[in-house]
Amino acid sequence: MATTITFIPQDDEGERILDEFEQQTSLEPEDGGDAARIYPLEGDDHRIEIIETLDGIDAAWNEHLALESPA
Repeated sequence: MATTITFIPQDDEGERILDEFEQQTSLEPEDGGDAARIYPLEGDDHRIEIIETLDGIDAAWNEHLALESPA
């Protein structure tokens, strides 16, 4: 099971969505380079409903964010 999730904003709207996601979840990303944001999902953080949170921010979030596969 992945212990991180990586999102790559595709445009300014993607940046805004991730900024709001961070405010709502209190998750702080690691810098993944190339604008990628890596979110740790260890401890209680993994319980956050990521998709539901993103849907609540913007139902079209997947048009503005790319999801990187875990290594």
